[in-house]
Amino acid sequence: MKKALALTSIMAAAVTGCATGPTPIPDAGSPAARLYVSKCGLCHPLPHPKRNSYREWQHLLALMQQRMAERGMPVLTGEEKETLLGYLQRHAR
Repeated sequence: MKKALALTSIMAAAVTGCATGPTPIPDAGSPAARLYVSKCGLCHPLPHPKRNSYREWQHLLALMQQRMAERGMPVLTGEEKETLLGYLQRHAR
């Protein structure tokens, strides 16, 4: 049973292209990308910026800020929020 499950997982990854790992984020070495990784990948897997439109990112960032505040986590500063929104706007779908 375990072998069948493992084989199924490997085949699914190969078919979907996941076997090579996630798609790298754009401008990975930039300060904005590093901020995106450090803040947005803290609690969940990091979504690729092209996953959403800029308008969707604006909504999601506000929602995540609210969730961070509810959990007693430090929220983004105004400068961090501007930096993240600029990065996401440049790389959104």
